[in-house]
Formats: sequence, C-alpha cells, structure tokens
Amino acid sequence: MITMTLAPVKCPKCNGTKVSKNGIENGVQRYLCRNEGCAMKSFMLEYIYNGCKPGIDETIIDMTANASGISDISRVLKVSEGKVSSVLKKQQIQ
Repeated sequence: MITMTLAPVKCPKCNGTKVSKNGIENGVQRYLCRNEGCAMKSFMLEYIYNGCKPGIDETIIDMTANASGISDISRVLKVSEGKVSSVLKKQQIQ
C-alpha cells in the first residue's frame, strides 16, 4: 500500500499558504500567491533555468564584491554571461 502526504505550497517571498495553481509552463507547474501584501505574484517551485531562481541576483552581486569575474560567476552559478552582465548593469544604475 502506498501512502501519499500532501505538503502545502508556500510562497517563497512571504511564506504564505494562500497559493493557487496558475497553469503549466514548459512542463512545470506555476503558482499564484493570493496574499494581498506579497510582492511576488507568480512563481514556480522548480526552475528550469538557474538565472530565474530567487536570490540569484544577490548571489551575483556578492560574488562580484569578492572579485569574481563575469565568466567565473557564469560558470559557477550555471547562468549565462548575459544574465551576469544584466544584473551588474542594473546594480550600477541604482
């Protein structure tokens, strides 16, 4: 006999459980956070591309502060050099 347990899906931004399904994209289920005060509306639990994962921008900035180059960061985090450049350009503007 196989028993299944259901774990509630939590929003990665607010940790709220008021979450509903919001379609499938590239074979991965998308979710919608229904908490009014949450800044993150749509999210996935499994990301195909590492550049879309939450917190990757902060990691890129931290690695740059520790004297890592664009190609080093790209190789270690498994994201494109364009993603790294884009994050660094946005950081310079702010």
